[in-house]
Amino acid sequence: MKRSLVFLALVALLAPAGLVAGVEKTQGVYVTLLSGLKADVAGTAAQAESSLKAAGFEILGSFENGVPSGCGEKARTIVFASPAWTTEVLSGGGDKAFGLPMRIAVYSDASGVSVSVVNPVSLLRTFYGSDVKDAAGVQAVDAVAAALAPLGAVSQKQAGQLREDGAIGGMGGGAFPDKIIPVLVSAKAPSEVAEALRTGIADANGWRALYAYKASEDVFVVGLTNAKTEGRAFGIAGEKRATVANRFPGLDHAAAFPIEVVVTRKGDGSSVTLLKEMWRMKLYFQDAGNWAFMKNMQMPGDIQNEIEAAVRKAVR
Repeated sequence: MKRSLVFLALVALLAPAGLVAGVEKTQGVYVTLLSGLKADVAGTAAQAESSLKAAGFEILGSFENGVPSGCGEKARTIVFASPAWTTEVLSGGGDKAFGLPMRIAVYSDASGVSVSVVNPVSLLRTFYGSDVKDAAGVQAVDAVAAALAPLGAVSQKQAGQLREDGAIGGMGGGAFPDKIIPVLVSAKAPSEVAEALRTGIADANGWRALYAYKASEDVFVVGLTNAKTEGRAFGIAGEKRATVANRFPGLDHAAAFPIEVVVTRKGDGSSVTLLKEMWRMKLYFQDAGNWAFMKNMQMPGDIQNEIEAAVRKAVR
C-alpha cells in the first residue's frame, strides 16, 4: 500500500527530539502558511481539505466560523488528525488531548485569502510545561505545509502571541495542570459519553458539537463551538490591530475554535473535563492585550458556564 505524505512526514515524530535541531525559541500561537491568495474562502477551504485528505490526514470537521457584526469577510476552520500525531501527543498522558486536534483557518481580508495553522510547538510547550515536544511540533507543521503546497507558495510566518516558552502569565494565567476543570463523572464508557456529546449538544445559547474524535479506547475529544461567541472573540482579538483597510483582523484567530471537551476513562466509567475558559482564552488570544481582557471579564465565565450546562444536559 502506498504510504501517504503525512505518514512519511510524521514518521520522525517518534524519534528522539535531539535528531531535529534548530527549533526557533520564539514561537507564535499560529503559523501563517499562505496569504494573499486571489480566491474565495469556500473554494480555498475545499481545496485545503482535499489536500489534507490526500496527504493522509483524517478530517474531523469543517465549518464556517461566526464573524463580528458588520464584518463582510469570511472564515472557515478545518479540524484534522493523524494516528502518528495522536500517539505523539498522548505519550505524556490523556490530559494532553487538549492539544491533540490540529486546526487550520482559511480567512479573507482586503489582501485576499490566508491560511494559518494552530502551532503545535507553542501548544505542546504549554501543555507539557517544557520544550520536550518541540521537534515533533516542527515536523507536524512541516507536514501540514507540505500537504497545502498545491494551494500556492507556502511559507511559515509566526503569528498571534509570540512566546519563548509555554507559560501563560498575568491575570488568569498559570500552569496547565491546574487549569483542567472536571465537569462530571459518568458510569458510561468513554465512547458512549462522546457520542452523547456529539449528538446532544444543541442549546438555546447556540452551542453545537462539530466532531467527536476517538484518540484511543480510553480518550475521546469532542469539539464545541458557537457562532456568536466566535464572532465576538474575533472582534475583540482584532480591535487594536484594526485599520480602515482591514477592520476585522481578528479573523486570523479563527482556528482558536472549536473548544475541546476531553472524555477519558475513569474506572468502569468516564470523566469529562474542560480547560478553564479564561486560561484557554489567554492561550489563544493573549495578543489582544490586557485591556481587551479587562473589558470582557465576564465573557470567559459565561462561556464556561454555558458549556458545562450543555455537557451535563447531554450526558444524562
